[in-house]
Amino acid sequence: MDSIQSLTKKNATCQDLLSCLYNLKPTDLEVLLTVAKNEGSTLDEIAHKVQRDRSSIHRILSKLLTANLVTKQTKTLKGGGYYHCYTMLDPTLIKKHAKERVREITKSLELRIDSFETDLKKHLENK
Repeated sequence: MDSIQSLTKKNATCQDLLSCLYNLKPTDLEVLLTVAKNEGSTLDEIAHKVQRDRSSIHRILSKLLTANLVTKQTKTLKGGGYYHCYTMLDPTLIKKHAKERVREITKSLELRIDSFETDLKKHLENK
């Protein structure tokens, strides 16, 4: 995960926020922004636009789906078979989820701070 310092710098961007909160790498962000610009794109279309192989894009899209940043819609072909189209989640929903992630992270950090002295003492006793 990118450091918290990246979020507190003066010129932090939404990419910095997403990178930190969801542990996204630059390529992950590139794919997310490509999906945002090209709603309903298929895996092959996205792979072509970002000039990466299908397996890498598939792995990134799975990560973005798990993070609830994109959605996947299955469409059937007339002759049989199917394909998937990807769309970025509505920014309002991403914002809502990001706020919840910040609350979770804050709570976790507060617990770490509250137990700091005890944890340090245990660590020093075990040395």
